[in-house]
Amino acid sequence: MLDQKKIIDGINTACKVFFTESIFFLKPSRANRFSVEGDIMSKAINNYNNSSYEVNVLKWFSDFWIYVDIRFEDKNTFISLSIFQGLADDAFKHQLFRAEWDDYNKIDESHPQPHWHITSNQVIEKTFMELANMDKNSDTFIGLLAEEKSKIIDLTKMHFAMSGNWINNQTHVHNLNDENQIIKWFIGLFSHMKQQLLYVS
Repeated sequence: MLDQKKIIDGINTACKVFFTESIFFLKPSRANRFSVEGDIMSKAINNYNNSSYEVNVLKWFSDFWIYVDIRFEDKNTFISLSIFQGLADDAFKHQLFRAEWDDYNKIDESHPQPHWHITSNQVIEKTFMELANMDKNSDTFIGLLAEEKSKIIDLTKMHFAMSGNWINNQTHVHNLNDENQIIKWFIGLFSHMKQQLLYVS
């Protein structure tokens, strides 16, 4: 059984250095569940498990915001970290992508753990739909969008492996069974994401 306190305290201590524009910490949100808190919070719509719901996000840097949710359920652990983009006064921030590590303790797990989900296309779709609703010929435009959308697969459902050890003939599924590895994963994740977001923005 994982030591929840060790994980949360370790993440809070090790990862605060990545937040120079705000104060980052994880705190209990419900029993055996922790989410991000801090001094500069805003609202966002989190797309997760085929549903959408409002969450509180923390300013990270520039116009990027972050949401973290860690759940400990029986012997299973679920980690979800989403990156959003938007100005401080935007009513809602746009979700760009999500990093997840779900441990169902299944020997036959087929989805890579940890993994990425790309969600930024939903922002563009929403914008097109809003524009279409302003147009008197919107039925034609909406039909055209639906037709074009049907030509490609929905990548939001795809699990992009984050840590596939294929070059050593090993798996892309890693269990959550070591507190220090989880803390190190968060450190590496924050470092990598910040570097790449700075690169593309």
